[in-house]
Amino acid sequence: MKNSTITFSAPAKLHLLGEHAVVYGKPAILAAINLRVAVILNSLSSVIASDRRERGNDKIKAIIEPIVKKNFKLKIIPPYNLKISSQFPLGVGLGSSAAISSAYIAALLSFLKIKWDLNLINNLSYEAEKVFHSNPSGGDNSTVVYGGLIWFRKETPDLKIIQLLDFAISTKLTKNFILINTGAPKESTGDMVRMISARFKAKSSKFRKLLDDQETLVKQLLSVIKDGKEDEFIKIIRAGEKNLETIGVVSSYVASIIRKIEKIGGAAKICGGGGKTKATGILLAYHHNRIKIEEIAKSFKLPYFCVSLGAKGLTQES
Repeated sequence: MKNSTITFSAPAKLHLLGEHAVVYGKPAILAAINLRVAVILNSLSSVIASDRRERGNDKIKAIIEPIVKKNFKLKIIPPYNLKISSQFPLGVGLGSSAAISSAYIAALLSFLKIKWDLNLINNLSYEAEKVFHSNPSGGDNSTVVYGGLIWFRKETPDLKIIQLLDFAISTKLTKNFILINTGAPKESTGDMVRMISARFKAKSSKFRKLLDDQETLVKQLLSVIKDGKEDEFIKIIRAGEKNLETIGVVSSYVASIIRKIEKIGGAAKICGGGGKTKATGILLAYHHNRIKIEEIAKSFKLPYFCVSLGAKGLTQES
């Protein structure tokens, strides 16, 4: 029997600024990057499927299949094989759960011959993100589904402003971005969000001030990244990172890396939920001479890589 293969891919994402604050209704700027995850779905006969069914992806199936069944009132889903292949490390703040979920949902709906559009995929991916992260903003799934550069704001749980920015980040800036992988945090994004909520419950005025400050920085960043204002970009990223350290999502180990980058005239910030102990996931680092960033990464024996920002979103490959 001939098998039918359906393949979708989705990009990784970066928070240029606004992570954590975005959970509380503040804006964020996110970018899809040119590293992708691919989900390959093979439709097979029930006999073949029982023999060859992939067992390594049971966890993601247990999250996605109930969402699809509930939304479309399905009792059963025919058997299929699922394979996932990623060009970027998972669990380090690059939106892997959103990328996998969106590509998987698109492949599964195509397999079931259910008509869909990007808005539907985005909504269903957001439901998956709730399972992964408890209280997500919806920014990650929106970025990987639509791609490009995104202005995102969660007004209410059911109302989100998603604006596709119609300009590219200045090449003066993009040629000097370096991503440093500090490793997967021990704490999940959900853990960090809950920690912040508990920590600032009795200090609401201080927390509101931090959130307001991040909002101001995000708004300032818009023209800066468009016009390639290098000095202003470094200033904003440093200030945004300081706020993230104040709310407690940057470990002392990663803060020491950031201080070294700042000392040579650059800037760096975490790009996801962060971590309290050692690793905090990906650092977005910038210096007008990126070789200096690479030297610091090597001194800490950490992997690093260059990326392009503004990549295409969810895409059918086959």
